[in-house]
Amino acid sequence: MAEPHKDEYEVQMDMLELIWGEGFMAPGGEGNVHRIVDGLDLSGKTVLEIGSGLGGGALVLARKYGARVLGMDVEEGLVERARRYAAKTGVADLVEFRLVKPGPFEVDEASVDVVYASGVLIHLEDKPKTLTEVYRVLKPGGVLAGYDWLKSPGPLSDDMLEWIRIEGLTFYMDTLENYAAMLTDAGFERVETTDASDWYNREAAEEYARMRGPLYEDMTRILGPEQRDHFLADWRQGQVVLGKGELRSGYFRGYKPADAF
Repeated sequence: MAEPHKDEYEVQMDMLELIWGEGFMAPGGEGNVHRIVDGLDLSGKTVLEIGSGLGGGALVLARKYGARVLGMDVEEGLVERARRYAAKTGVADLVEFRLVKPGPFEVDEASVDVVYASGVLIHLEDKPKTLTEVYRVLKPGGVLAGYDWLKSPGPLSDDMLEWIRIEGLTFYMDTLENYAAMLTDAGFERVETTDASDWYNREAAEEYARMRGPLYEDMTRILGPEQRDHFLADWRQGQVVLGKGELRSGYFRGYKPADAF
């Protein structure tokens, strides 16, 4: 029997929104949503977002691209806040946020045009099983488009283990090369991957500078001194593993064959 899910982002929500913008929990905020779906025609398409978090990505896909989006997440607090943002933004008719349990998707086979995943596969131990589910729910010709934090080849160093400890989240990290292999093994074709490490290294350095400068007082007011210092330590350790090339990031995309049954 699977272990019951334990919410991990309750403390993180306010900090991540302060860094990346309202509704966002993944690097780059809205700008990264555009990079993930670059070149895709989403108008009128059905998009499933796995790990929809606070809903920022889904809302951009609906408002800016005209997609109909189903966002799924396992944390109740995230889903509740995402629903509030959808109502406030005025796209509640295009976006649904659903609280789900870990496991098979409660989505019909071959029913969605696009699966969108930003910063979620890192949390999943059995990635091949999840990719099999993604493949199942996609229509023939449909596409998986995503972004994730990654690691360099080889075992995790002490510095990486320290960064993960400070993060306080459950991570099952892998390489971009293995992501490509897992997509291919799941049946996807036209698999594409792009290393985005240089981009995120610059982003993270700017984030850390903002945290020590213009965001410092807001962090103190919103989070309190203890949590402020925790996140400063988190980003400081992140600079260490990013600088060593051990913490990486990248984009991945794969298409379900048009003749798939």
